[in-house]
Amino acid sequence: MRRFLSRLIEGIENTPLTLATFAASFLTLIVLRLTIENTIAFFEGRTLFFLFFEFTHTLLFFLCSYLILLPLVRFAGETDFKKAANVLLFGFCIILTPPLIDALIFKGAHFWSFYAFDGLLGLFHRFFTFFGDSPELGITYGVRVEIAVVTLALGSYTYAKSKKIGKSLLVSLVTYAMLFILGTFPSWLALGMLFLKKSFLSISGNDVAAIFLSPETILARTLNDFRSVLNFKMSIVYGALATLLSAVLMFREFPGYFWALLKNARMPQLIYHGGLLFLGLMLAAYFGEVSFFFDFFHVVGTLLLLAAVESAWLASVIVNDLYDTRIDTLTNPARPLIEKTISPDLYKTFAALFFLASLLLAGIISFKAMLLLLSYQAIAYAYSAPPFRLKRIPIVATLLASGAGMLVLFTGYVSFSPESDLKSLPISLVVFLYIAYTLSLPVKDFKDILGDKKDGIYTIPVLLGADIAKQVIGSVLFLLFAASPFVLHARSLFFPSLVFGSLAFFVLQKGTSNEASFFAFRKLPGILLFVIIGYGLAVTYILF
Repeated sequence: MRRFLSRLIEGIENTPLTLATFAASFLTLIVLRLTIENTIAFFEGRTLFFLFFEFTHTLLFFLCSYLILLPLVRFAGETDFKKAANVLLFGFCIILTPPLIDALIFKGAHFWSFYAFDGLLGLFHRFFTFFGDSPELGITYGVRVEIAVVTLALGSYTYAKSKKIGKSLLVSLVTYAMLFILGTFPSWLALGMLFLKKSFLSISGNDVAAIFLSPETILARTLNDFRSVLNFKMSIVYGALATLLSAVLMFREFPGYFWALLKNARMPQLIYHGGLLFLGLMLAAYFGEVSFFFDFFHVVGTLLLLAAVESAWLASVIVNDLYDTRIDTLTNPARPLIEKTISPDLYKTFAALFFLASLLLAGIISFKAMLLLLSYQAIAYAYSAPPFRLKRIPIVATLLASGAGMLVLFTGYVSFSPESDLKSLPISLVVFLYIAYTLSLPVKDFKDILGDKKDGIYTIPVLLGADIAKQVIGSVLFLLFAASPFVLHARSLFFPSLVFGSLAFFVLQKGTSNEASFFAFRKLPGILLFVIIGYGLAVTYILF
């Protein structure tokens, strides 16, 4: 038996695993878990709205659990990352059992498996009594069996690998503590949110329930069903936590991939997309006459929406790189595919994951935001990939790129507007912003003149030449700044618009193909972005 178990563990550890197969396998477990749960409940009262947030909550909860437990499994097995990932993924099959166990025990009686809500003293009591009483609500029998099995299994795995009883007991204790915190996580969040208002000892389970089950409106999403409120709020929390943990994991385990993706993200574009999102939020506050809320869920929800937008941009970057290798070989030799720091297959997997993450995170905040970012991805694909590859057509390419930017702005607007629509956004402002983005986007094309010529991409700098294009685009930028006070009906912006418009014209005229220069073409978008941010801050100060 010992030899059999040893061979079984070794077989699991050495199973071939890629990022794509992991994602598919993990998603398979989540779908099966949800199918079992809802089938046992006969899908009673399961609306599409409820099922969506049940899916996001379940997926993100178990993803965070996986990422948190992974270092412990690696320590327990004294093994490398890939083997630990295989062992934990195989062990996650246990998540399918709690609904079945509960169905057998309760035999059709009502039970609800979610979290244990309690105050600080109650949490300590539950920790030492294996979650305390009330097994029909919160931490049910099925969940307790699951936690017990995982705790014993990890302890046994540790002993099988190290033959050390002390280490095995330590891993078992840490495993139980981690699972206990996950099973009571809303209570710990509530303690952190209420500690300035109430003493730790006075915070009770009712306070936790009031935070996580009470109907309310967060950003533009109104929630009435208490089960959906819990799913929504915890989806926000776990979405942000999963994003952070995934970045930390890649940084620690795969620094080459981490730095390659970060370096290739085009920092000015990251700031540009984030700026468009927050501009949409500000316009919604201004024209919708609502105030910003700086409570926990509004702030984390806004950050989650930012992560969705940046994920959409990263997905579009990878699609663009996959079809721009001829251009990048000449003008962007530091791109991952040209340097061969990331294989094409893995690069495609990253694109798919960024794409799905964008839709999932945006959908949590607003279904309309999810649709807008899906449209953004459609434009990005038509722009970069054959058979369309519309970036080859002058003016059309810029109109498309500007339209994609407007979709990001609309994402921020509908996610914050009280009506969750665009009716209160002035058409004149939309037209002005669209024209402004269309006329200013060619700034990014100066650095690619050589590669675009060779690949038949006819941008404004290619058609006019660098010197004339600098004068034309610089003049257009100045006029856009000068026209903004009239569009916003704010005479007080006239002088700042002339100052920042002149600065933008000056910066563009200093542009050069000399990579060592401060005003190198490659750096122009970043420099101009700071000019635009400066003007944006002036506008915000004057208008608000």
